[in-house]
Amino acid sequence: MHKYEIAVLNALKEHGWSTEAKLASLCKLGAAEVSWALEGLKTKGMIQIEYEKVASIKVNPEGAEYADKGLPEERLIATLAKRPLRVSELDESEKIGLQWAKKLGLVSISGGSVLLTTQGKEKAGTELKAGTVLKKLASGNYAKETAAREKETISDLSRRGLIELSERNAIKSIRLTAAGEAQQSEDSGGEYVGAIDRSIIATGSWEGKKFKRYDVNVNVERRAPAMRHPLKIAISSIKDAYLSMGFKEVSGPAVESSFWVFDSLFVPQDHPARDAQDTFYVSNVKQDLQESEEYIRRVKKAHGKGWHSKWNADTASQMLLRTHTTSVSSRYLYKIVSELSKNPDKYELPIKLFSVGRVFRNEAIDYRHLADFYQSDGLIIGKNLTLSNLFDELTKIYDFVGLKIRFKPSYFPFVEPGVEFSAYSDKHKEWIELGGAGMLREEITGVNRKKLSVLAWGPGIDRILLIKDPSISSVSELYNNELGWIRSRRLV
Repeated sequence: MHKYEIAVLNALKEHGWSTEAKLASLCKLGAAEVSWALEGLKTKGMIQIEYEKVASIKVNPEGAEYADKGLPEERLIATLAKRPLRVSELDESEKIGLQWAKKLGLVSISGGSVLLTTQGKEKAGTELKAGTVLKKLASGNYAKETAAREKETISDLSRRGLIELSERNAIKSIRLTAAGEAQQSEDSGGEYVGAIDRSIIATGSWEGKKFKRYDVNVNVERRAPAMRHPLKIAISSIKDAYLSMGFKEVSGPAVESSFWVFDSLFVPQDHPARDAQDTFYVSNVKQDLQESEEYIRRVKKAHGKGWHSKWNADTASQMLLRTHTTSVSSRYLYKIVSELSKNPDKYELPIKLFSVGRVFRNEAIDYRHLADFYQSDGLIIGKNLTLSNLFDELTKIYDFVGLKIRFKPSYFPFVEPGVEFSAYSDKHKEWIELGGAGMLREEITGVNRKKLSVLAWGPGIDRILLIKDPSISSVSELYNNELGWIRSRRLV
């Protein structure tokens, strides 16, 4: 046995039972050395360890701030004792305080003003019970008995996210087993080598010493490896697929004008997708169209001829959260086609571009839909391109990420012909749509297809994981940032 084990064993034989702290004192060892010795003796069946659940309370940074400055409700009623406040003038902290002060019956709201109740007037300028308990917790000077008495208040502080409660197994007592009692004391027989490093080998200082035995079956505390978020993995995978096929990544703003999200893509101004029920608009913000007069005239003409409706520049200037990343493709398409019209040799065709970004849609939430999600967008500008080229590119991209896809005809305002592509989910027993695709209309490109053709597609990324990973039941799970959930994922 190791000398630490022998020292602990002898101490237990002398005192019958003990605790970790007492053994450290008796054996003149550190806590880590005693813990190591106990694990070794337990593995050999020489000791029996009794555990108990120990509650742990940790005050987080927000709780520490409130312990120092006072709870929001304490500060609010102190202010109200000096002057009344309108609900509309409350700052963020006072709004939090209003919620809790109202729950405690300290304030009431009348005619848009926050008023102290009789109870609130009595408590103004004093420390509330929750504040007293929080200060004691933050000081670290809190007895177990007191914690038990204030269990309800501590639960409230936990629900408010000001403290973190946890439980751990702690050693209550250590006793010898029959095998331990029968074990004869041994001389350590010289110094033990616990770890072999370069210096020990180089100097030969290991000679004449004993080597500590290692038991690979010993139970140790579980350590979670560093994990990448599943959604991050999916985004990296789709990017790798594009880059491996010669695409160049581009990007654009998330807050965009209706002109680039809808008008430049030949979406009529009375299309249902433009309604506030489907699109998030930025309130009272418009942006004057900065595009060339020639391009604006072309878009206006295309809408008038194609949709037989009057095109309104004011509608096109409305700002919104982009509903698709195709707005990025539209910007680059306009730039490239304009430059090619002036200098046909400026670019080597075909030009392959892609973007990945977050998009926003005001739609009903279910296992396949969220109000915001990640989308990729692909664009190929070249000559004599057909749907066969489109199918080939998309099949290769999704082969790369491990999905087999199928196509079916579908309608989208900015492509003709248009298709929808889907992949089969074994978990949900159905084909789940990944995105739409097709050949961009001449109204968008401004160029006859005999001279230049453009392929485009815009699939969501979140659904790739919904289809591939049977443990994911809803795309909403992909925005879960709890460490426990991330650590439980499959290591990729």
